[in-house]
Amino acid sequence: MTNYSKRQLKLFAILIVLSSALGPIYVSIFVADDVPYSIGHIAIDGIVGGTLLWGGLLFLWPSKLCAPLRRLAFPWHVAFLLVLVAFIIPITGMISESIYAGKLVLNFNYGPGVSLYLFTLGFVTFILIIRQVTKVIGPRVLGNLLIGRYHNPVEEKRIFLFVDLVGSTSLANQFGDLGLQRLLTRFFFDIGRPVAEHGGEIHAYVGDEVIITWPYKSGIERARSVRCFFALKSVLDGHSEVYEKLFGVRPRIRAGLHGGSIIVSECGDTKKSIVYFGDTMNTAARLESEAKRLNEELIVSEQLLNEITLPDGIEAQSKGEVTLRGRGSATGIFALSMDR
Repeated sequence: MTNYSKRQLKLFAILIVLSSALGPIYVSIFVADDVPYSIGHIAIDGIVGGTLLWGGLLFLWPSKLCAPLRRLAFPWHVAFLLVLVAFIIPITGMISESIYAGKLVLNFNYGPGVSLYLFTLGFVTFILIIRQVTKVIGPRVLGNLLIGRYHNPVEEKRIFLFVDLVGSTSLANQFGDLGLQRLLTRFFFDIGRPVAEHGGEIHAYVGDEVIITWPYKSGIERARSVRCFFALKSVLDGHSEVYEKLFGVRPRIRAGLHGGSIIVSECGDTKKSIVYFGDTMNTAARLESEAKRLNEELIVSEQLLNEITLPDGIEAQSKGEVTLRGRGSATGIFALSMDR
């Protein structure tokens, strides 16, 4: 099970508990005192409804089945939410009534009606807004902003993977800026899931490039940072026919991978960001340029490669030493590729 799946399951469990705990709040606000509702009944409603609702939002919505919907504009996301809540509430009533009664109760006319729908919709919307914010700036960045971890600059060890779309200049000439951006939008959408599954965090999109980062130990464990690149490549290869149909090309990527000490700082006033400074990030960017010069898929520094146990099926080939721009000493570099 990937770290991403573990995080989703943990969040799923937390939200089910919250859904169950919100039952008494709903009853105290909307249900008359003379209506008999037991705590057990309310808890069952919350557990059943939470399982269906958050299961749909956390597992069905991010799945490949719903990928075409996720590519649509945000109003369609809201429509999905409205339909999901409208569908789940009567189903929840039927299932919880059946559990509480100890027999099958085929009754979709769930008593609370509109008030429960609006209450549920409000709670779900609040949670989704928080999740949307975390998607924009990242859950780790959001958490660190809230606790003020980087209010003063901090030194950390991190790994950076700079991934570039091959031939973007010629693609811009072929499609124009608007056409290229449509391709990039699709490209950035498709790589999001494998990055999350390998414990990575997308730091930034810069033109046709995406910068992915890991805490140093996490990126080394099970060669996650290396596996991530080849997972991205696999996703693009799997969607190659779709890209060719939509854009007339089969996109390829190349990347540079390096890790080490970095300075992290919270910057800005009206718009705050977590910013990385230092030689480690610059070196990763230079290695991506070396991948272009050498016509290789992935170039990794010898320093980082020495700490990674490569997965079966991935081989490393030495490309000697190069003096990267901005560095005084030579850097040993290796090209990584899948066994033919």
